[in-house]
Amino acid sequence: MLTPLPASAWDQDAAAHLVLRAGFGPRSADELEALAILGPERAVETFLSVPAEDQDPPVPLPDLTPDHFSALEAQIRSSADPLEKRELQKQKRQEAHFQIEELTRWWIERMVQTPSPLVEKMAFFWHGHFATSMEKVGSPYKMWKQNQTFRRYALGSFRDLVKAVSRDPAMLVWLDLNGSRKERPNENFARELMELFTLGEGHYSEQDVKESARAFTGYRINPADQSFRFMPGQFDGGPKTFLGQTGTWDGDQVIDIILNQPACARFLAAKLWSFFVNDSPAPDLIDRLAGELHRNNFELRPVLRVIFRSAEFYADACRNSQIKSPVQWIAQTCRTISLQVPDAEVLSNALRQLGQLPFYPPNVKGWENGTAWINTATLGFRYAFGRQLVLGRLAPKPPEFMMQLPPMVGGQSGMGVVVSSQPRPAVRPIAPLDVTALVTRQEHAEPAALVKDLCRRLFPDRPPAPLEEQCLGLVAGKPLPLSDQAIRELVALMVATPNFQLC
Repeated sequence: MLTPLPASAWDQDAAAHLVLRAGFGPRSADELEALAILGPERAVETFLSVPAEDQDPPVPLPDLTPDHFSALEAQIRSSADPLEKRELQKQKRQEAHFQIEELTRWWIERMVQTPSPLVEKMAFFWHGHFATSMEKVGSPYKMWKQNQTFRRYALGSFRDLVKAVSRDPAMLVWLDLNGSRKERPNENFARELMELFTLGEGHYSEQDVKESARAFTGYRINPADQSFRFMPGQFDGGPKTFLGQTGTWDGDQVIDIILNQPACARFLAAKLWSFFVNDSPAPDLIDRLAGELHRNNFELRPVLRVIFRSAEFYADACRNSQIKSPVQWIAQTCRTISLQVPDAEVLSNALRQLGQLPFYPPNVKGWENGTAWINTATLGFRYAFGRQLVLGRLAPKPPEFMMQLPPMVGGQSGMGVVVSSQPRPAVRPIAPLDVTALVTRQEHAEPAALVKDLCRRLFPDRPPAPLEEQCLGLVAGKPLPLSDQAIRELVALMVATPNFQLC
């Protein structure tokens, strides 16, 4: 066990740390006060207790169906004219691109509005862990179904999640499992299953990869509804020696053998700790957390409860120590100060510029974290886009560096993202911050109270006193009551501080 946080150490600062790491920030100062009153145990349970509908929402787009592109694909197959075929293929890519942009906006909107933020936080964690890209999958519907799988198992069984991912149609395409057969097993999924998903390097042999690949033969996608199907005739049912155990193993049995390896619990414990706490856990801490995973048969909710209840999670060294990922930064900005999520095209362009576009991880390892998010280009764009979110602007043009990419090949940019030339509806402008949703009318006439409340919202985890003084200086001398635009300018400057980039 980790060391439980004593009730005497629980306060609004601790509640703010929990809200930032287990979710996307507080929606109001009242939320922090309510959590502080609950105490650590009951506060953590508000994140872990999730209604079923929050883990299985309805399809977000009317055209996000398994057969949406069927008629267009039939036209492509039947066309004898090469030029017509290319145009139809281009049309399909463009429409798929539009769908994935809308799906991205829908997901960010859920992060902003959801009453169950830990579910979306974990779904995004699994998206980076089992990194799968639209660039190769090419199907918004498959990416949506995988997204649903991550959400459905977000706080459930890691064992069940890994098995579900092995049958996930997007993963079958991404790691070439869809064509694996007993005469020629494909090793891509078998290798990444151990190296990136469960064990890490050095805990398996090349022979284990080969034997595991045989166990996952016969996995296919049903073309009628894009669901998983198993073809027994393509399965290698012969004896396999895998990680020292011999049997006629199938894919699920291989996964069970993997999860019985001590390295698996340590690998997952380190990934969870790095995501939620910090990148340098002591080895004995990981051993203790791995023990929790084993004791709970890889059920995630009890292990997350231990993390979020631990004194180690709330240690001073772990607070305000993570650079917010672009997704965390945008979702938290909109959630914390009640901003509208931008138009789908604007949002996708911004996330691409910031270096983290959902459904397009850079490779099978997913995204790097920490200082990888900050350089002169991305930090400058954060500040500029943050001002646009607060002050309101016409939709920005695609980032400049997109214009410097090599010529498109096969309708895709050098980033692997379709750049559409098809006319689209006019992009909606970014609406300015609705000040009435953020501050009271009384605070317009009381700058000190206004700044204190805004600092508590934007820097909920121990805002430093000098920062509050600097913010107060920004409105000192302005006519009272402060105008809405003056308050927007203040908020925009606060969003552009180094402190706001940390959580």
